[in-house]
Parts: sequence; C-alpha cells; structure tokens
Amino acid sequence: MNLKERSTPMKRRALVLIEGSMGNGPLYVQAARCLGLYPIILAVDPCQYEYVAAESVDAIQVDTNDLDALKRACSRLRATHDIAGIVCFSGRKGTVAELCRYFGLTVADSESTQDGSDEFRQRGMLAPAGLPILADPVVGNATELQSAAVEFCLPVAVKPVSGSGAELCRIVHEVAEHTINVTGGTHVWQAPRRLVFEELAPSLCDTAYITTAAASHQTERADFAPDVAAIATAIAGVTAFAIAQGLSFPLISLVLEQRGVTAAISGLNSGAYAAGLAVATLAVGRLTHLLPGDYLIVLGLIGGACSLAIFATFDSSWVWFVARFALGFCSSITSVLSGAWLNTACPNRLRGRVSGLYGMGLCGGFAVGPLAIPFFGTDNGLAFAWLASYVAIAAFLILLLSRHARTQPERAAPGELFKFFRKAPLLIAMVSAFAFADVAAISEMPVYFVRMGYSATFAALSVTVLSLPSAIVQPLIGWLLDRTSRHSVAICSAFIAGVSFVAIPFIPSELGVLSAFALMGAAISALYTCAVTMLGDRFTGGALVGGSAAFTLAYATGSAVGSSVTGSAMELVAPAAGPILAGMVLLAFTCAMIANALIWPPRS
Repeated sequence: MNLKERSTPMKRRALVLIEGSMGNGPLYVQAARCLGLYPIILAVDPCQYEYVAAESVDAIQVDTNDLDALKRACSRLRATHDIAGIVCFSGRKGTVAELCRYFGLTVADSESTQDGSDEFRQRGMLAPAGLPILADPVVGNATELQSAAVEFCLPVAVKPVSGSGAELCRIVHEVAEHTINVTGGTHVWQAPRRLVFEELAPSLCDTAYITTAAASHQTERADFAPDVAAIATAIAGVTAFAIAQGLSFPLISLVLEQRGVTAAISGLNSGAYAAGLAVATLAVGRLTHLLPGDYLIVLGLIGGACSLAIFATFDSSWVWFVARFALGFCSSITSVLSGAWLNTACPNRLRGRVSGLYGMGLCGGFAVGPLAIPFFGTDNGLAFAWLASYVAIAAFLILLLSRHARTQPERAAPGELFKFFRKAPLLIAMVSAFAFADVAAISEMPVYFVRMGYSATFAALSVTVLSLPSAIVQPLIGWLLDRTSRHSVAICSAFIAGVSFVAIPFIPSELGVLSAFALMGAAISALYTCAVTMLGDRFTGGALVGGSAAFTLAYATGSAVGSSVTGSAMELVAPAAGPILAGMVLLAFTCAMIANALIWPPRS
C-alpha cells in the first residue's frame, strides 16, 4: 500500500433513501444510524420533508422519476461513499430494483417484491409468524366499501392494496367523499381498484385524530384485536384483590372481637384501610410516571401479601394499623390500574362482555373470600398466612402473564383525577349509587332481617344469596351491554335494584325475600359493570387511570353514606325504613339518568 492509499480516509457506508415520508421517514433515518449507516435522501424537493433539516440529513435534489438521473446521482455518490443499500417508501419499488441491479446490490426476487407491495398479501406472509394482524377486508367498489364501514367501529383507514394514501374515514356518511379521494376523484368504478379497509391499532396517534374531528360529527373509538394477555392479567389481578379483601374484612373484625378490642378501635382500624385507599388513589397518577402499570399491579399484590403476612405474624395493635393502611394502599393500586388496563386492551365491540367477566371476578372474589373463614378458623393467624401465600402466588403468575401483553396502562396526566369529576359526573354518580346500595345490602340488610325476627342463619344466608348471583350474572350483563344501549341497561339495573329494596318489607315468605335479594344483588353489581364499560366508551389513555381512581373515591364515599344513612333510618324510624330509603335513593338516581338521557342523548 503506497502513501496515497494509506492517507485516503475510509468511505462512509450510506443508505440511500429515494424520496421521503413525513410519517416513516424519521424512523428510517434513526434505524440507519443505529445500524452505523449514513442516511442520504434523493428527492425532487428535499425541503418538503421537515425532518431532513431537523435531523441534519444530507439531501441531493434530483428528478426521482428519471431512472438515468438517479443512476448518475448514485454514481457521483459512490465516489465518496460506499452504498450499503437503496430503499424507497412506496411507488418506486421497480426503480429501486433497477438501481440495485445496476450497482451490484442485493435485489429481492420479483415474487417477494410483489408480496411486499401488496398490502393484503403482506397479511398472509405475516400471519404464520403469529403476529397480531389488524382486520383488513379488501373491497372493490363503493358498495363494499360502505358495508365494511358499517361493520367496523370508526375511524378506520382506507388505503390502496398496493401503494400509499391512507386516510382516516370517520363517518359512514363520508364514505363517498373518501372514496373520491382514494380513487383519484371519480365515482365511476369501471376498473375497480382494490382497497384495504383497515382497522386502526390503538395508539396516541389515533387519539389525536379523533380529538380533532369536526364537532358536528360523532365518532367512536377504533376497533382492534383485543389484547387477551392484558385482559386476563387485569381480571386475574382484580380477582385476587377481591378475594383478599372479601376475606380480610370480616376476618380482621372477628379476630379483634375475640381479643376484646373495643368497637371504636376496630372502627379506627377499618379507617386505616380507608386512609390507605385514599392516599393510593391520589398517588396512583404520579406512580404511573415512575413505573410501568403492569409492574405497579404486581407490586400492589406483593405489598398486599406482605401486609397480610404481618397480620399473621404480629399481635400488636399499632402494627395492625400500619398493616391495614398498607393493605388499603396496595389494594387500591391494583384495583385502579386493573380497571384502566382492561379498557385500554379491549375494543369497543367487546367492551361490555369483557367488563362482565371483570365484574364476575370482582363479585366472585368478594363472595368466595369469606367462605375460607370456617375452613381456616380465626386462631393462630392461619387464615392470614394462607391468604398471603395465595396473593403472592397470584402476583407471580400475573407477572408471567403480563409479559405477553401488547398494551400497558397509560400514564395519568397531572390533575386528571379531579378533572374527571367535571368530565363525567353521571359515571361518578353511578359508582356512588352502586356503592351506596352494595354496602347497604351487605352490612345493614342482615341487621334488618334479625330485627324483623328472622334467624341469624337466614341473615348470613342472605349475604351469600346476594353475592353469588351477582357474580354469575355479570357475563349476561356484559352481553346485553354489547347488544343494546348501555345507558338503557344502567337505567334498568338501577330501577330493578330500587324496586327490590322497596319490595322486601312487603314480601311475606322467606323464599320470596331471598329471590328479591338475589335479583337485587345482580342489579346492583350491574351498575358497576355499566360504569366500567361506559368509562372505556368515553375516555382513552391516561384519562382511564384518572377515571378508575375517581371510581375508587366515589365508591368509598358512596359506601360510607350507604351504611350510615341506612343504619340511621332503621334506628330513628323503623327497621323497614332502611331498605325503603335505600330503594328510594336508587329510584331517584334512575329518574336522574332518564332525565340526563332525554336532555343529552347518548352518542350513537
């Protein structure tokens, strides 16, 4: 090697981009640099791509429709660079293939090129790999295009099978206009050009498009393939939380009673749980900025398991106060993020049924938890130890399951929790009504039965009759939410629950009372399922976390009012005043929902 050769600097390896793309162009540039390549753009007007200047990308102005001009530009470029590859975005794959052959670069075979340029054939190539594929019916005329629009939840993307030009199609009535745009300005389909009518994947970009839609148009969120792993994780997490809470609530009270602890101290211990619940609800938005949501759910379960283990290990009252606060904090984190993640991972067409399964896990957990008390007893902390082990195992399994999820609970924006109270007062009222009725039925109705002369066994049986049908009926409620008006289901649920409360004092037979109680439990729990479903209808992203946190506060408020007001009515007036007052509150809420639907009709 002579001195001149040794002094010649090594040529940089360049990736040549034919034209650009405002959407994918910056990604190509970043990918090239990650591979150690030097991106250079050849374009008719490089200034039209803003990222060229922003990313300091070298650009060469050339007529990209002229193959000979491209060959000359690349030949001059080879004097200073090694060309590692030549790529394009759309419409010039044949040109790129010719350039690659001319400069001795690897060229894909014609069949692969054809498969890659055909959107529909791409799906067939990717499907065997097990990758999630968006729904993408191919249409060939305006009638098929409109039928596909009706089948999918809008917005969707309409794009040519080969080439580019995707547009958002928000309203079925705009299909004709968008058909004109995609097909070159004519309604005449003499030689129909195949189009992919593609669902939109859930993303921040989609949310932005929906937000900027015209105010006169009502849009629904995009449909997409459900994230089964995320949905299963959310349901498993809330079920574990419900079982733990369903067992720990009566168990702690019974143990404190056996130790001779006064009712005041026992009540303060329950207040520690409520305090932990409130603190976590206020802090969950900030926590989502520190850790991913799936990690927080698992950490919430692990923290709950540690708190339960403390109950099994220590007898000191002040330690139990700390453990009860920690249990409330961790339970709230798991509950809030599970609800938010469920709606993030679920498409609108399945939202009701998935919320029904979620409600079944929640109600079933509360019902099953207390059944462990007779089996494990209240001595020696065995029940607490068993429960701590169960929650820890559930946390480990949920961690493994969450690794397969495609989505994550979104981060909550600052102040989103309090903004939600202004944005969705009806949903807040619905959760409060659910909590009011739920706690009144579980805590005060057994007292009512005893005071009316029923046996203690009957009073205990009533709670089981209330809880189990509530869990069993949730999938049916979810099916109705997907098949009918969700506001109508909520109105009917509140009405049935209210009538059931009012009717109980007037039913003479025990079987009739239990039947009414079962119907009441199903209707009350349906209110919460409706609220979760309607939350996902209206909100996306971080607002779901804020909404779920607001639901937790609404539940805490409603439950406190439900137990105190119903109990006070039975003490000050008569035992029958308790269920009648609870029923009247629910019927008043039913009237409020009907009035709201008449004044502000639900979005279709």
